[in-house]
Amino acid sequence: MKAAFQKITGAVIGISVCAIILGLILIFYPSMSLKTLGVIGGIYLLAHGTVLLYLSFKLSKVFVPYETMFNGAFSILLGIVLLCKPDSVSVLIAIAFGMWIISSSVNNIKVAYFFREIEQFPSVLMILIGVLDIILGCLVIINPFETSISLTVFIGIILCIHSIFNIIDMMILRKNVTEKEKLLKNMIQERLTKIMK
Repeated sequence: MKAAFQKITGAVIGISVCAIILGLILIFYPSMSLKTLGVIGGIYLLAHGTVLLYLSFKLSKVFVPYETMFNGAFSILLGIVLLCKPDSVSVLIAIAFGMWIISSSVNNIKVAYFFREIEQFPSVLMILIGVLDIILGCLVIINPFETSISLTVFIGIILCIHSIFNIIDMMILRKNVTEKEKLLKNMIQERLTKIMK
């Protein structure tokens, strides 16, 4: 289980670092066209979704609600939409990024809630970060910006903040799974036994 979580958290941290780099590019080069923004966003979401689907198939025996398959498929779908319509209106780009952030955040909240019974596990902190992240996703969707420059900078900032939240979540998971592996295994085994009855 520990090795599986090391792979999941390591991959998500890697993806988040790439997202921070992408966010910084958007902030420092805000004059790019909506078409360029759509293509870059589409490629990133496709890569992100592919990594999550790969993890889902490799780690299917970990009975924790970290739904890499759903999030992976969702990211790929959004990526395809942006690549098919890269010069789309800013609303479509904002909605795609916002929905991706919300989907990722809901997943992290579910994981935190799953571990809530483990003593000293910082599930409240993870849930709080997830809620803040959902608010960020909603802000992207309802963004008031009409120019590509404003939208580019805005998405870049939100992308960086979301990715930092994600890295914090993964570091919390990695640390606590390592320290409390036996407790987590027992809890998962008990829940599986109840399901099988």
